[in-house]
Amino acid sequence: MRPVTMEEKIYRVLGVRQYRKFLVWVKLRYDQWRGKQDTDNYFLRGSSIEDMRFLKSQLLKNAKIHSFGAVLCFACALAAGRFWIVLLAVLVGLHNLYCVLVQRMNLIRLNRLLKPKEQKRGIHP
Repeated sequence: MRPVTMEEKIYRVLGVRQYRKFLVWVKLRYDQWRGKQDTDNYFLRGSSIEDMRFLKSQLLKNAKIHSFGAVLCFACALAAGRFWIVLLAVLVGLHNLYCVLVQRMNLIRLNRLLKPKEQKRGIHP
């Protein structure tokens, strides 16, 4: 059985796994509706070290984008005077925050897969 960190346990309690499943479902439906897929930065292409490192860089990039979005939304919520604007900004901010948590959870899982492969090859991250 794979080890589960305290951080992963917290994510489970917060429902991050379920939110990830919801996001993947929405993304796949959106791609189907568009008739085009652009999932390079969402899913692992293969099991090679290069593919894993590529996905890792994409996870970090996505986390930075969503972090900026969360901070911006929460700042807008503080500055806004109308209830509906505050509510909308908080909801979008929470979505972005959960996206950051999803990226972090995926990064933990990816690192768990990547570490033994890099050690086997004698590569240091």
